[in-house]
Formats: sequence, C-alpha cells, structure tokens
Amino acid sequence: MDLDSRVGFALMLSSFITKSSSSTTASFSIFMLRFVAQIVMIIGFPYNDNFADFYRIIWSLFPPNLLARALRLLADATSTAQDQGISWSRRAECALNDLECVITISHIFLWFFVSIYFDNGRGAKKVEEGGICSCIGYAPSLEDITPDDEHVLQEEIIIKEQRNEGVADPNIVVQTCGLVKNIPEQQI
Repeated sequence: MDLDSRVGFALMLSSFITKSSSSTTASFSIFMLRFVAQIVMIIGFPYNDNFADFYRIIWSLFPPNLLARALRLLADATSTAQDQGISWSRRAECALNDLECVITISHIFLWFFVSIYFDNGRGAKKVEEGGICSCIGYAPSLEDITPDDEHVLQEEIIIKEQRNEGVADPNIVVQTCGLVKNIPEQQI
C-alpha cells in the first residue's frame, strides 16, 4: 500500500470510527498487518498442503490475502509462454505447474460473493452513530427544522413532490436530500 491508498483507507475507516485521529492509527495498523501477511504468504502460508483448512479459512477472512493469492495464481498460470492461463471454463481447475493446489480462482469467487452477502446483510441500511464505532451505540435524534427562507422552503416542497412522484428534473445534475446539521451533545 502506498501513501495514497493509505490515506484513502484512513478516510474510509473514518466513516466507521467516530474519532478521526484514531482512523489514521487504525489504517496504519492494518497496513502493517497487511505487510506482514504479504511476507508470510511468500513462504506459502497457509495455501499449501502443510497447513490445516482451519488456518486457510481464518486467513481468507482478511480480503487482501485472497487478492494476493488470486494474483499469485494468475501469475503462476501465465509465468511462461507455454502456460495456458486461467479461462472461465477452467476456473475450478488447478494450473498444471501448481503442485500444491489447495485453492482455485473459483474458491476465491465464492469468498468474494460471501463477503458481499455479509456486507449487505441484516441492518446494512441503518445509519447509526455513537460509541467507538458508528455501527455500535445509539443514533442521536435529528430535528426536523423548517427553513426560515421562503425560497428555500418553496424549493424543498418542489423537490419532495418530485421525489414522491418519481420525477427527475433534467436540469439538476446533483441533488442532496435529507441534509441536516447534527451537533453532538457536550460531555460533562
């Protein structure tokens, strides 16, 4: 991971961690964990016959490990001009030069779809904030504030009517709805 991807990763983490300074530390910690995992995977852990399936399953729960393994499988399948590569019809087969084949591209696709399922699982559409992680704790109540400005109120009514009727104004490129000011309570 280079600096740009670490910054992006820290920004992504900041949406889950309420304290922004902690997201940088968490991002760096995961970067270091990933760096160590990459070095360990060079020796073949856990994707060879010497390790139990349990270790392979636990190791595969960290998505960058699966990505690294998939890239390794693709690199091995195309290492020489005589290699056939991996076609869609042969995705469940091991490459001819892979002597310790314990996972195929088909397995990696399965893990990918399982991760999408869990990512979009129960309660995924709820937005809650509080606690150390924004997915733990209570959601502060939002006040419904009627705008003071007559023009803003008129525009809000027009937008709500268009949204309820399913009409999209072709002159509007970006529309932000439901934007509210949320002031956290002061802690004593």
